[in-house]
Amino acid sequence: MKILIACEESGALRDRFLAAGHDCWSVDLKPGRGLRVDRHRVGDALAMAYGEPWDLMICHPPCTYLCVSGLHWNTRRPERAGKTAEALAFAVRLFQAPIPRVCLENPVGCISRVPAMPRPQWVQPYEFGDDASKKTGLWLRGLPPLVKDPAQRVPGRLVNGLERWANQTDSGQNRLPPSPERAALRSVTYPGIARAMVEQWGNA
Repeated sequence: MKILIACEESGALRDRFLAAGHDCWSVDLKPGRGLRVDRHRVGDALAMAYGEPWDLMICHPPCTYLCVSGLHWNTRRPERAGKTAEALAFAVRLFQAPIPRVCLENPVGCISRVPAMPRPQWVQPYEFGDDASKKTGLWLRGLPPLVKDPAQRVPGRLVNGLERWANQTDSGQNRLPPSPERAALRSVTYPGIARAMVEQWGNA
């Protein structure tokens, strides 16, 4: 299949689909990383999604103004509300690109409030073999939900009766300290979820 991984600079998904034999490209405003940077384009994801024929697109629109952890700032900083509206419009346009199979991935946030978007499938890295917690929505069109194998579930350590995973403190916060790389590191698709996408959707 010809596959576009939109808004990805890490190469995490692109490299897995390439290894599985697909014609896969990534696009982002930032330079690409990973094993096959020759398959990365720096540019406008919408232009690529709407300008070329694709069989499948998995897109990761930036979540800075969309995720729940940042939305509370909109009431304190009114200028952020406009940024959220722009980010939502961008995400919806990506999802509606003329591609038969589309997955839009994003953390918990305001995308679910958009009437034009379907209900998402919620997944966790620990459901696919990774010792990590990050509730993530998959908005799907033309694709089946990812199948979760209970045998792959990684149990968290118990803290006061609550499960916590390796990327979390005992209080449930993310362990990564503030840094210029923090957002990029947190946005990388976890290996187990990436593997499931390739295995389950690579033959869609």
